[in-house]
Amino acid sequence: MRVLIILLAAVLVCGCSGKKDFKHMTFSGTMEMTEHVLGVKAAGRLTTLSVTEGDTVKKGQLLATFDRFEQNKKDYARVAVLFKNGGANRQSLENAQLAMEDQEVISPLDGTVLVKSAETGEIIPAGGGVVVIGDPTDQWVKIFVSEDLMHQLSINQTATISVDGDDRTYKGHVSFIADKAEFTPRNVQTPEERVTQTFAIKIAVDDADANLHAGVAADVKFNS
Repeated sequence: MRVLIILLAAVLVCGCSGKKDFKHMTFSGTMEMTEHVLGVKAAGRLTTLSVTEGDTVKKGQLLATFDRFEQNKKDYARVAVLFKNGGANRQSLENAQLAMEDQEVISPLDGTVLVKSAETGEIIPAGGGVVVIGDPTDQWVKIFVSEDLMHQLSINQTATISVDGDDRTYKGHVSFIADKAEFTPRNVQTPEERVTQTFAIKIAVDDADANLHAGVAADVKFNS
């Protein structure tokens, strides 16, 4: 009888060891956020740049100007007066406004300067970037999940997120599941797992705040 019990226990251990307990697993990744590359529509020399990496900016804030900005600003003011007095048409006013706006960089959102990619005095080509702004309200963690766990995941599935250096936890949900497998990146997991086919999963942070920063290590645990 004792031998039978031992054999039965061994079978149960072996059977359970091959199955991963998904709800008690922790997946590691890095905090990321939506980035906006801001630049200039027309080529020009960068004259002013009022921000640097780490600065907080507001929507509508003037971040940088180019060499023709001051002249175009004066031209716009002059045409605006003429238009008000009937000496210029609306198209002329709009063209003057666009010419001025082509010489300035305005923040489209409340955010954080992640990268300053130019310095004053540099010639920036049309479409060239000047700064990269991160949106702190749109952050996520990217993790990699092995094929054998994919059937347990679904869009909008809830998760709990924790980050290094912060005792609090954040709420999240699955916002993206890759439809193609890839090999686990070399900087993730153990050497044995690096050759495993995995799927990229994005976990959106539902209650992101200013305490979260892109590049910080994060852990994800699924709630169900």
